[in-house]
Amino acid sequence: MKIGLCASIDRATEVRALGFDYLEVNAVEIGQMTEEAFARKATEAKSTGLPILSANCLFPKDLNLYGEQDRVAAWLQLVMARLAALGVKTVVFGSGAARRRPDSLPYDAAFRSLVRTVRLTGDCAKAFGMMVTMEPLHFPESNMINSLAEGAALSAAAEHPNVSLLADTYHMAMAGEDPREIVRVGGVRHVHAALLEGRRWPVTTDAFLTRFMAALRESGYHGLVSIEGNSENWQADAPGCLRTLRALWEGEA
Repeated sequence: MKIGLCASIDRATEVRALGFDYLEVNAVEIGQMTEEAFARKATEAKSTGLPILSANCLFPKDLNLYGEQDRVAAWLQLVMARLAALGVKTVVFGSGAARRRPDSLPYDAAFRSLVRTVRLTGDCAKAFGMMVTMEPLHFPESNMINSLAEGAALSAAAEHPNVSLLADTYHMAMAGEDPREIVRVGGVRHVHAALLEGRRWPVTTDAFLTRFMAALRESGYHGLVSIEGNSENWQADAPGCLRTLRALWEGEA
């Protein structure tokens, strides 16, 4: 298991020094840079030697995923080319604001439209050698795809080899899901981890995270685990965070 941190590309040097295995960058931050700024940031990040294996926040919040396919396609082409240049292999399709269903759009119509967008995203990911992972978000952070089962259904409906599923400890806990949904549903290819209380870094564990990691092991998961949460002191929290997650993975916590 590799443990990474969700953070700005500007903090690659710091993330490496703290002992994380990789960096998960913000795709919108990457996509909205000028060409010159991106080239400079990419060079600086690569010079640290820290792999950039994943990216989250795929779509900007003002992009309409239900009716602007041309804009969606143009954005994907731009941002995925840049992510591929950084070495990213896994792209997280969360983007709760962008995928929020308009009140005037019935759920079934929204789902079908979202399937089309997911397929388009999968096509672009395939062209750049990447995998898209659908991230369920608890309500009200988004009103579409709020559970692991719904995420799996969307992934299955897309019928795309480059589209799969993400499990997020915080969103699952907030939604009241049983961690064993990971085993029942299957197909998880990426993980975000944080404690439920305050969405904090897992310097220690809680009951949900312990059960989550046990279910992950039982499912045969061998992918990445990205910490996506809050910390006021990275230097102080990183050692305990890495120690806790590794102990949980070995079943020792």
